[in-house]
Amino acid sequence: MPGVVRRAGVHALAVVAGSLLLGFVLFLSRPAAPVPEVPPPPSAVDVAARGSDRQWDLSGARLGDDGTGFFTGEITVTNRADRPRTGLFRLTLFVGGTKVAELFGQARSAVGPGATVVVELGLGGPFVPGPYEVEFHEAFA
Repeated sequence: MPGVVRRAGVHALAVVAGSLLLGFVLFLSRPAAPVPEVPPPPSAVDVAARGSDRQWDLSGARLGDDGTGFFTGEITVTNRADRPRTGLFRLTLFVGGTKVAELFGQARSAVGPGATVVVELGLGGPFVPGPYEVEFHEAFA
């Protein structure tokens, strides 16, 4: 019986020592400073953008870097048709006459006649600082 007690004591001591060693290793492996979990907020600027295509009027745009080096943004459009409808939009961006990006967005819910909505644009290629010239199209009828 003393051998059983001795083995149990050695086993318990080994478990405690292993737990302490694991805790010490984990303590040493933690980062020195907290790691940010989200990218910095996007930087967006208002862009002078006007246009009309297939009875959709573009009245404004906000464009910027999404925080990871890619274009993102939103546009404000008005349905000038006499019926509710959805739309898929393309915004082509130029800097100094050179095309730098195309961004796409969709009004998924039907937009009523004369109604104005803000449409979010998806990622559109590597960010390039402006000033921008903008070309607006309703991508599909």
